[in-house]
Amino acid sequence: MKRSGKRVLGILTSLLMTMLFSNAAWSAAAPNDLFMLSQSSKSMAEVVSAVKFFVDEENWVYLGDFKVKKGKVILVKFCVKAAGKKAWKAGLKVSAMLPCGNMGVYRKNGKTEISLLNPYYMNTLYPNPDLKAAADLLMPLYKEMMTSVVK
Repeated sequence: MKRSGKRVLGILTSLLMTMLFSNAAWSAAAPNDLFMLSQSSKSMAEVVSAVKFFVDEENWVYLGDFKVKKGKVILVKFCVKAAGKKAWKAGLKVSAMLPCGNMGVYRKNGKTEISLLNPYYMNTLYPNPDLKAAADLLMPLYKEMMTSVVK
């Protein structure tokens, strides 16, 4: 490995260790709290259709849905523009984790389960008041959507 590569690896290792042992980086949410979970008697396709409808009604942006794991899981991605405006104040580097809904829809024990990434994950990964403000805006919206799409 070249000298510059070793230096970068050393910096990344130090950063990771700091994050792992820093209470501030992980205090925003426990790992199990990073997922919003719900169940429905609807089919996977019906849940995805309900998500599309809800997103359209709320004037959010539907980015798409993708079948993975040989169709056993449908990944759904949507964004809330107002939350994006808040999050981008933290810097363009946060684009990789913008306040977009990252949802998985799958079957388990005869029910359709929905897993939505809790918007506070952004502030857990990168503590910042603008990301917290985005999550504060998103949380009630996501709760409303999760309640609506399972009916």
